Amino acid sequence: MAESVVVTDGTDSFYGSRTLFQFLHDFGEFDKITAFGPSVVDAKKMLLSRQARYSGLVDVLEFAEGEHGELSGASTWVAVNGDPSQLPGQIKAAEGAGVKRALIHVVADAETAGVVSSLEASSLTYTLMRTGELTKAGEGGGLILEEVDHPTCESVPIDDVFRFITEALTMDEASGRSFALCPATDATQLRKMRMAGCSRREEVAALLKGQIKLESDVIEASPEEVAAKTEEDEKTAKELEAKREEELKELLARAKQRGIENQKRMAEEEAEKKKKREERLAMFARPDEDDGDDKDAPAKEEPPPPEEPKKTDDKKDDDDDGLALV
Repeated sequence: MAESVVVTDGTDSFYGSRTLFQFLHDFGEFDKITAFGPSVVDAKKMLLSRQARYSGLVDVLEFAEGEHGELSGASTWVAVNGDPSQLPGQIKAAEGAGVKRALIHVVADAETAGVVSSLEASSLTYTLMRTGELTKAGEGGGLILEEVDHPTCESVPIDDVFRFITEALTMDEASGRSFALCPATDATQLRKMRMAGCSRREEVAALLKGQIKLESDVIEASPEEVAAKTEEDEKTAKELEAKREEELKELLARAKQRGIENQKRMAEEEAEKKKKREERLAMFARPDEDDGDDKDAPAKEEPPPPEEPKKTDDKKDDDDDGLALV
């Protein structure tokens, strides 16, 4: 959307609505998200978390303070835990500030007649949503839409409510609507949608279009509707079964391929180990073979010692010399 949204919390604290800002950043397309409350300092303490920094929320998050109703500078306004006594004045101020889209959330015991009248009299594209107490437990359960003044709207998971708000902001089906968002005791249809791979946005669209109903509503339907639903359920079950079989085939094929690759790898490793063993054996075997060859060779004969010169009589030698001179 490349638009800006301003968020207010009727409790004057963003402690309970912190995750809404993260949802608006993760699943919306706003280039600016403003936290508007009585104190910028307190708002920063609540919203400048490690997750906000790592996710990039801080890059689009801004802060403003003042009296409720001063909502200038935004095209969309989301009011959480709205106070019915102050909402009519805030609606007029938002309209005068140029706000085009408003989604207002009130709690179960809120009186909504005056708020509905103010919204209908304004030029805002609005959605008024009433819920029971917002709780942290039970995320992902079944939801159902009821009349805005439905008396038995019980507590509902806070993350489911905030995700619903984020998606409904950009859906035409939510425009000009007033309703209660309540937990559903029967989540059969919702489970089937999730098994079929539907997204959360598709779930919200189905709720807004009235396509998700309680099991009791289906039983009270006409025989033709019951037959059509039964046929659709059977078709969905067959499609899911076929999908599971296809996934199982793919898993088996991948497992078989991994087995072949593992066997090939193990064979290559064993061949490499065998080669290295043979090289080591050959390397250590050569010195022993040389020593054996030396032992088998014939011994070399040593040469005989030189003969000693014969000894002669010195006197005789002298006589011989004298005679020779005469």
